Amino acid sequence: MELNDAVRRMVRNYPGGIHALCARMGKSPNTLDKEIRGAQGFKLGLADAQEIAVLCHDAKVPGALELLSLMAHAVDQTLLPLPSDDAPPMTLERLGKLMHECGDLVAVVTKAKADGNVCDNELKQCMAQWAQLVSAGHALMQGLQAKNRETMARWVEGGGV
Repeated sequence: MELNDAVRRMVRNYPGGIHALCARMGKSPNTLDKEIRGAQGFKLGLADAQEIAVLCHDAKVPGALELLSLMAHAVDQTLLPLPSDDAPPMTLERLGKLMHECGDLVAVVTKAKADGNVCDNELKQCMAQWAQLVSAGHALMQGLQAKNRETMARWVEGGGV
């Protein structure tokens, strides 16, 4: 029932609660409540679960990604926050950020393994730092791709480099 619990928390934390969320979804609060509880004859559909997650994420609801995290964890995956494309393509700054995140990962892993054991909290910290490193690497690649698009556009226009 962990998945339903995650959805229940998202709905409860949505600004205005279940009634406000259902108004956005065009769905009856009574029906959604039964679907989330798993009442006899009611199931929450995948499309509705996705819509709830998106609405809660957009509203910055605490735990909005918990459902996705549980699903990812069930198949030994993790969610990674990716940077937006609207950041300026400052590739050297992004490279510096990547190196900084790499150093932070080394520090967190070294601390976690210092006693020869890795507890749940330490693993969670390592996974979070790994996600930050991958996110920084993704940002770097976005910057390089943007610079490549600019370069190729100039070449196509005949302006050279």
